[in-house]
Amino acid sequence: MLLIFGVTLPQDKKVIYALPKLYGIGQASAQKICRELSFSPELKIKDLIEEQQILLAKKVKEEYRLEDNLREEVKANVRRYMSNGSIRGFRHRNHLPVRGQRTHSNGETPRRIIHGIHPRKNK
Repeated sequence: MLLIFGVTLPQDKKVIYALPKLYGIGQASAQKICRELSFSPELKIKDLIEEQQILLAKKVKEEYRLEDNLREEVKANVRRYMSNGSIRGFRHRNHLPVRGQRTHSNGETPRRIIHGIHPRKNK
């Protein structure tokens, strides 16, 4: 059983598919980690020997911001946007799409939430 940052990685999955269970590691990062540690793409978590598990956990903990640390950092960034009066903060505060998505013909649910209209009623 491999435990990293309080997250148990699934034993029956390949390493490249199990690592993205950690908040902050995606598919590309998982492939990069496996390449750097020279793990086979077919290697499963249950097949890792003790030294490989230690090496994997050490690499992930040293080189990546994960789980609670990353979540807190993201929340702090959003709070900073909201407090400094930027457009991005305004859109976060009002539950609108932040990254330029269209709201004229879609994004109706966030707009209903703003105006206090239940999504399933009044339609």
